[in-house]
Amino acid sequence: MRILNVVCGICVLLISVHMVHAVHHFLGAAPDEFSGSVAYWGGLTAAVVIDAFAFAGGCLLIRRAR
Repeated sequence: MRILNVVCGICVLLISVHMVHAVHHFLGAAPDEFSGSVAYWGGLTAAVVIDAFAFAGGCLLIRRAR
């Protein structure tokens, strides 16, 4: 069961790193008409919050395996 917690924790951390990378690209490649939109910033804010919870969950999965 410890191995499963570690593997799942590492997978969640990798997915959260990928999400940060995607948000970085969405911020850099957004056209000017989207960058002023409330929906655009709301979506990016939601993505950052979800990613923070995912990162914390991945850390907790790895920590619980000790």
